[in-house]
Amino acid sequence: MKKCGFVTVLGETNAGKSTLINQLVGQKVSIVSRKAQTTLSRIEGVAIFGESQVIFIDTPGFLKDRRVENLEKIAWDAFRETDEILFLIDACKKNFNTSIGLLKKIHEAKKVSLVMNKVDLIYKPKLLEIVGIFSPIRNFENIFMISSLTGSGIDPIRNYLASTIPEREWFYDANQITDSSFEKYVSEITREHIYHRLHQEIPYKCTVKTENYQEQSDGSIKIVQHIYVKTDAHRCIFLGHKGGKIKAIGEAARKELSLLLEKKVHLFLHVMLKK
Repeated sequence: MKKCGFVTVLGETNAGKSTLINQLVGQKVSIVSRKAQTTLSRIEGVAIFGESQVIFIDTPGFLKDRRVENLEKIAWDAFRETDEILFLIDACKKNFNTSIGLLKKIHEAKKVSLVMNKVDLIYKPKLLEIVGIFSPIRNFENIFMISSLTGSGIDPIRNYLASTIPEREWFYDANQITDSSFEKYVSEITREHIYHRLHQEIPYKCTVKTENYQEQSDGSIKIVQHIYVKTDAHRCIFLGHKGGKIKAIGEAARKELSLLLEKKVHLFLHVMLKK
């Protein structure tokens, strides 16, 4: 009998939510970056474990800032429709007040598993202290200790979700990894490399839009993307000296897209002022 269920990954900003989903699905689905708040919209990763199809909903992290209220709305909308919740914390943090506050907002009827990330970076006795902080707040279905970066501890999460989701027909075809459109998917890859290259030099809100893509006669694919920025100063930062930065971003994104799409990619990036 086939099984299918929705799983939301909740947690503070930069706890490792996107990396965890990518590990569980087995491919890169949601943008992974050092910069806070890089997951700007719901992206569902679809994983198949035997007869079970698990649909992961990635959410923005929660920040105390009015500018990101719309991101929190996306997160809560995703949370309401799911069968299971993976509540992710960064075990290396010194203060868990924000995570505790967020955990207390989750209705008692929801099935929640605590996932402690980056456990390979701290002493084991400290892990028991952290469990002691969170356990009195609610009864967890499971407590998982993982490193989402290396993939350590991921298999027990897969096995649990495969066994616990409800029996019903699959929502997606077996070969579908994400519900994002192709244009959005390839834009996210480029946006990730922008953040890795520029990091603190740009504001959060730069937009990458795939304007056109065409399969060529030789089997390669041509992708044209516009990167929208707010000011001429931001445009200069993107371009760099003699266009060096945008070329480096384009080359890195092109290589990754070629690997993911399993074909040669011709990537053309244009930095535009947003009207």
